[in-house]
Amino acid sequence: MLKSLGIHDLIHFDFLDPPPQEALVMALEQLYALGALNHKGELTRLGRRMAEFPTDPMMSKMIMASEKYKCSEEILTIAAMLSVNNAVFYRPKDKIVHADTARQKFRIFFEAQKLEFFKKLFFLKIDMIFYNFEKMWKNTDYSTQWCYENFIQHRSMKRARDVRDQLEGLMTRVEIEIVSNSDPIAIRK
Repeated sequence: MLKSLGIHDLIHFDFLDPPPQEALVMALEQLYALGALNHKGELTRLGRRMAEFPTDPMMSKMIMASEKYKCSEEILTIAAMLSVNNAVFYRPKDKIVHADTARQKFRIFFEAQKLEFFKKLFFLKIDMIFYNFEKMWKNTDYSTQWCYENFIQHRSMKRARDVRDQLEGLMTRVEIEIVSNSDPIAIRK
């Protein structure tokens, strides 16, 4: 972010509360590895586009890559759902069995949807489950009742929807076309 503001020498920058130098160097190395910085430490075109997103660099890179693989619609939803930090389900003490049954129902549904392919790809499987949660919720016209019946945090889903809307606006601003691609291999890349 500081690079996008024109601050080039981060090592000698006068931070109010400076991060450890090792952490700063590791962050710069990560940005270089992601293609956000060139060999001189300057922001690349990709880096400038990534800086438009209020996400960590890995998430920004994933959003940028969605353009190449024509799966920006799916990646938008996955990024938004990941932003709620797994706070999707709730499990009230007086309804533990019902909550576990609801969660099991989703597992069975997703397996029936042929998501076995993702069993080897644990994190992608989780991401696709989040993607499918959002789709199912959308099909109920964002029903609070649906969330309640399925022991899903309505506030978390609403927050994810708001984040998704924000990211979609930013994608439009950096001229990434919103397209859908149900190919799990494209999404995985």
